[in-house]
Amino acid sequence: MTASIKAGLRAAVRHPKLVWLLWAWYGLLALVPALPAWNWWNGVLGSSPEAASVLKRFDLGVFLDLTAGKGINGIGLLTGAAAAAGVVAFVSSAFAFGGVLEVFGTEDDKRSFMHRFFRGGGHFFWRFVRLAIMAGVCLVLATGAVSALMAVATAPMSKSEWEPAGYLGGVATMVVLLAVAALFLLALDYARIRVARDDSRRMLKAYASGLGFVLRRLVTVYGLAIVFVAALAVLAGIYLAYETNAPAAGTWAAIAVLFVIQQAVVIGRVFLRVAMVGAERQFHVTALPKPVPAAVPYTEFVAPVAPDPPAPAEPEPERIPT
Repeated sequence: MTASIKAGLRAAVRHPKLVWLLWAWYGLLALVPALPAWNWWNGVLGSSPEAASVLKRFDLGVFLDLTAGKGINGIGLLTGAAAAAGVVAFVSSAFAFGGVLEVFGTEDDKRSFMHRFFRGGGHFFWRFVRLAIMAGVCLVLATGAVSALMAVATAPMSKSEWEPAGYLGGVATMVVLLAVAALFLLALDYARIRVARDDSRRMLKAYASGLGFVLRRLVTVYGLAIVFVAALAVLAGIYLAYETNAPAAGTWAAIAVLFVIQQAVVIGRVFLRVAMVGAERQFHVTALPKPVPAAVPYTEFVAPVAPDPPAPAEPEPERIPT
């Protein structure tokens, strides 16, 4: 597992263009909800006397008043825009994943980075979208079934006279649901890696293969994921610590500093995601190496030599009668 983690980090370091391209990619996607939200928010705050107080500290009452201002449901506007961006991000993630795998798998290719990235993204796009749909269906069905089972299993805890029992039951349900969801999401990653390696076109078989790969190597697969998720949690914790202790961004300079820090965190997240894909790919290659075809021994062809014709029999000497 350690070797795979190191290989993934080295792969992300060797391909900084991947990190910057994906950062710009999803930055552009973020503009889908950001632009309408900015126009609406700027119009509401520009005429509100409470704008200065909201900049200094968050006030839920003022925020709710502002979101309902001018007859426009601000929450609905933001939710719709965010949902649209989420759908676009879901679809484009299939393209991005294919590009990342193509770049990782063609390091000896002399063609440009952009050529390889977009070649891989286009080549695997529809197959990866189908895999994502399969994973989503399995995820919804499995989490629904597990939720029902956990509700039955933790029912005595919620009725217990010991007050923390109900909270423990909720925590247990959440942990189990996250573990089940991770199973199908990790299977999606490994199914995509398998398709990129074998160029398979049977997606149902590929996703079943990904599930089988994860289930057979559960400890290592989850261990890899936990390491990178923990790194993401540390990154988020650092940002929250800064956000909690930093003064309110009430000036343009403070807003610019906050924006730079936020983008640094986003770049860190992209780097860790690229490194995680590299680690998963290295582990998959190590666990399931492609069989090497057996070499056929070379035998020099020797033309058969025709045997020499038999020598003509010598005539018997003529006998002279005596």
